[in-house]
Amino acid sequence: MNFSLGRTLLAVATTVVVVSIVAGIAVVGSPSEGRLQQLDSGRIADLRRIMGATDQYWSRNERLPSSLEELAEDPRTQVNTIDPGSAQSYEYRALDTESYELCAYFDRESLEPPGRAVADFWTHGSGRQCFELDVDTGA
Repeated sequence: MNFSLGRTLLAVATTVVVVSIVAGIAVVGSPSEGRLQQLDSGRIADLRRIMGATDQYWSRNERLPSSLEELAEDPRTQVNTIDPGSAQSYEYRALDTESYELCAYFDRESLEPPGRAVADFWTHGSGRQCFELDVDTGA
């Protein structure tokens, strides 16, 4: 009888562990999915820093940088212009004297934060996504 009780407890414990692992992956996502989301979050953080550095560059020079390389070469600027996943440069293009476009490739569609009524500017789909930005001229 002890042998049967032990086997039953082992089966129940094994089932609980397996169900917990499956539920955890379903709720949190797989480690590879988490890595992709982390890469996308890093891309958005990089683009935000590039945006801030571009504003500062414009206020010091009264013009947009001609390229991300020019922006990164400024000794007062610390930005990452290389995508952490692909090791390719982010895309930058001046549209006129005070507006520009930043583009990056995203692995996943951004998740809408719960309780947010208005979509965040940096909300994106998967694949190549571009954001049109205006320089903060202080005016």
